[in-house]
Amino acid sequence: MTDSEFTQDDIDTIVSVFQETLFDIPKEDFDDWLMQWTEDARLMPPNMADVVGHDALRRWMREWPKIKRFEVIDNTVEGDGDLAVLISHFVRVLEADDGEDVEQYGRQVLKFRRQPDGRWLIAAAIFNADHRS
Repeated sequence: MTDSEFTQDDIDTIVSVFQETLFDIPKEDFDDWLMQWTEDARLMPPNMADVVGHDALRRWMREWPKIKRFEVIDNTVEGDGDLAVLISHFVRVLEADDGEDVEQYGRQVLKFRRQPDGRWLIAAAIFNADHRS
């Protein structure tokens, strides 16, 4: 890959990929979710070993608790050439055993890599709790 100019269109595309990725999770649309990640992607969940590659990501997602929805609080994107980083705060809403909604605040950092065909895919991500009141 050659270094390309990083533009506002790239930022808009990255934010769109990020939002689609989050919104695929409550739908349990794991095939679409995986299409947003590179084949060698690395996910670093809290208190767990790294999850690397599509097969491992698919298994990991199937074991995740049922998420009703994600709400993006904010995000920022910085990039240069074919690499970009998105930093985000979010709320994920889970359904507890008693049927009540449980809000969990979180934050994450995602590394995006421009593909040879121009698409932006997630190459790495780390997330953890954001202890907001």
